[in-house]
Amino acid sequence: MLNKEDMNKYHTQDSQGYSQRTEGEFSQSAGATAKTVGGMAWRTVKTVLLVLIITGLLVFVSVMSYILSFRDVVPPNLSEAALSFSSKVYVTNDNGEEVEYMSFFANENRVWVSLSDIPAEMQTAQICIEDHRFYQHQGVDWRNTMGAVAGLVGGGSNRGGSTITQQLVKNLTGEKQVSILRKVKEIFTALNMEGGYYQDGEYHSGYSKEEILETYLNLVNYGGQNQGVEAAANDYFGKHISECSLAECALIAGITQNPSQYYPYYYPEQAKDRARTVLGRMLELSEEGELTDERLVNITQDEYDAAMAELDAMTFGGQEMPEEETTGETAEEAAQEREYDEKWNWYIDTMFEDIVRDLMETQGISRDLAVSNIYNAGYEIHCAMDVDLQTDMEEYFLENTDMLPADQAIELGFFMMDPYSGKVMTVIGSRYERSGRLLYNNATRATRQPGSSIKPVGPYSLGIHTGTITYGSVLNDIPVPGYYGEGSTEEGPSNYSLDYTGSMNVDRAIEQSQNAPAAWLAKELTPQAVFDWMTNQLHFTTLDAERDPNLAPMALGGLTNGVTVRELTAAYQVFANGGVYHEPYTYTYVKDHDGNVILDNRPEANPGEQVMSVDDATVMNKLLQRPIYGSWGTATSILSDLPTQIFGKTGTTDDEYDLWFVGSTPFCVAGIWNGYADVQAELPDDTVAKDTWRAVIQHLLENYDWSDKQWVLSENVFEATFCRSSGKLAGPGCYDTAYGWYSPDKNPGTCNGGSDHIARGSVSGSAAPAESFAPSLAPTLEPSDLPSIEPSLEPTEEPSSEPSSEPSTEPSEPPITEPTDPPVTEPTEPPVVEPTDPPVVEPTDPPVVEPTPPPSVDPEPVVSDTPVFEPEVPAA
Repeated sequence: MLNKEDMNKYHTQDSQGYSQRTEGEFSQSAGATAKTVGGMAWRTVKTVLLVLIITGLLVFVSVMSYILSFRDVVPPNLSEAALSFSSKVYVTNDNGEEVEYMSFFANENRVWVSLSDIPAEMQTAQICIEDHRFYQHQGVDWRNTMGAVAGLVGGGSNRGGSTITQQLVKNLTGEKQVSILRKVKEIFTALNMEGGYYQDGEYHSGYSKEEILETYLNLVNYGGQNQGVEAAANDYFGKHISECSLAECALIAGITQNPSQYYPYYYPEQAKDRARTVLGRMLELSEEGELTDERLVNITQDEYDAAMAELDAMTFGGQEMPEEETTGETAEEAAQEREYDEKWNWYIDTMFEDIVRDLMETQGISRDLAVSNIYNAGYEIHCAMDVDLQTDMEEYFLENTDMLPADQAIELGFFMMDPYSGKVMTVIGSRYERSGRLLYNNATRATRQPGSSIKPVGPYSLGIHTGTITYGSVLNDIPVPGYYGEGSTEEGPSNYSLDYTGSMNVDRAIEQSQNAPAAWLAKELTPQAVFDWMTNQLHFTTLDAERDPNLAPMALGGLTNGVTVRELTAAYQVFANGGVYHEPYTYTYVKDHDGNVILDNRPEANPGEQVMSVDDATVMNKLLQRPIYGSWGTATSILSDLPTQIFGKTGTTDDEYDLWFVGSTPFCVAGIWNGYADVQAELPDDTVAKDTWRAVIQHLLENYDWSDKQWVLSENVFEATFCRSSGKLAGPGCYDTAYGWYSPDKNPGTCNGGSDHIARGSVSGSAAPAESFAPSLAPTLEPSDLPSIEPSLEPTEEPSSEPSSEPSTEPSEPPITEPTDPPVTEPTEPPVVEPTDPPVVEPTDPPVVEPTPPPSVDPEPVVSDTPVFEPEVPAA
């Protein structure tokens, strides 16, 4: 038992009488605390290590699974690369019969020769400088590969790691990007090319070294347009490769490392220096006894010295093959070439590029091999071209130069397609006469800023599709805060007049091509949603995923790269055919040399994609007739003398650098671009695009019968009167009304004639927030029984700043005075001229002048030719 003294060893008191721990107690407590902290730290370390190990294992398993997925990769077919059969092109004549139109001749710059006709010096030179262990490895030189991968991981170059087999894989597939995964796939492909592979459960033996080397020496680029050693020997030395000396073989072999840098005609000294490197390598390996395979040759010091001397004296003058060595009749070949060039038009250019693209995509081959196959693989190509129509169009554009500005530097691109099938009807790539083949095409290759022509295929069609707006919905017509991007406080965009009306109905915003309403709609939908709509549903391929999902690009076409006439025109087809997107096609199908169909665009293979409902497409069709038939439309001049229905949209970029018109008649959808090809300068005539489009359509109507063609329009869409003050269907108290088009399941409900009315007035600069102009959604109405009012096909005068003198067919009611909703006076806007927006990269269409209307009558003539948009959803 402890006595009091012993107890005091453990319990002490301070001066205040409070109990204190003794020194021993402090020591014990500190030890316990340290032990606890140490235990917690160790548990934390163990947890972190365990997490790292598990994560590492998961990553390792994932990477290995991905790598092993390449194990059974099928190598390219070398037999196709060696074919030398011309491909034939067939077209359908007036009797519906398919007849041969032309042939794609075997490429004159690629002459295939067997390995036995290639001298051992040429084979040895190529192997020594590219892959001296070629006959020893099984497709991959692991020693060099490990060094290349280490360099790639370290951020350096992977050059020098590829064998001839691997380089052949890259040339055949076109996969040349620098990445570890691409290298892994290349390695497995090379191993399977030499060692064999399984495909669909069946084993296929690999290719021999001779087959691989022969294909490589015939396929690789040797400078300029020379594919293969025979073409190079013909071009540089005027002889067959079998006749080339050691020095000449060394020079040809050296070019492959960099065909541009070592092109003998441009850089003769660099080419000869590279050849000296090749000869030095051949001598070095010969003296070291590395060239042990009997298929290779060893050179001596004397042979090396003689070749070096020959190189010093070598010149390049574009020698031609001796005439006795050529084959065929010169006069006959010349005549054949002239006929060839005459038949090779803008349509054939486009079809050729389409086939190249589709071969690359479907067969996973390089562009070079795809081009080579068209010339040499004996394809049977069924072209969709109407020869008479294409010939007529090319002659028309060349002969009717008066419809274009006198400035010859102003270019054009014109593209027309059948909206019901996707068949390309005609392509015009330039205003000038053709002078070659595969020329630069302003209709299919050039990308330009589309200006306001982007609005229908961007925010407006998406707005209709989602039900955000309907035909007469009220949109803001005021500046958008922060319009120019994240972090910006600057407002925009500007309208042509630099003034704003406060709010504007969808039909008038499209008719007058006002910028601010389109920007507010794009903001409501979000630029990313508009971007996704254009790329996923309407198949634009040139948009920039990083920079284009912003207001200026998505609302007004200020795109990073621009669009092609082809893709913009194709997007408009959905408003003519009931909402179906067809990929434009220039050929129906292609068969290989064995008769197998390898590419197919026939309707059963490509039926088209329904990207929006027939109802929504019909409403858009009607809305896009407003620029043509509306009193203040931006393209009313197109109506002149055209006995057909039309919808369309103008496009004008900042400072009028680019002018567009894209539109449709019942027989086609067509787009045209005008601008300077190589510079940015203001065009002297801002009406040239729409005037040229009108002239072309008039020519087609006068010379062809299109009476069997009709737009696909929904019978469900009905015409009804709407209230301009609310955007809803007109009620008894609505005095400012117009006709619009509506889908039964997407109409805005009925206006109450009072609180539904949205205050409107001219606004300059900042205005009320978006919420104050957002229409509210109301219950759906039954379809209206009002009669349809079709647009007049009589010639229409250019837009005027004066009110229309024609009697209005829109419903008129006695003036109504309401305490809270006084009669609205539409603001006067500037006269119509195809506008250009002051703000950067913001296309503007013609300024619009709206006369002041009487309170009970909409001053514009009633034309229900504009697509209907769903009601705008109120901002949160």
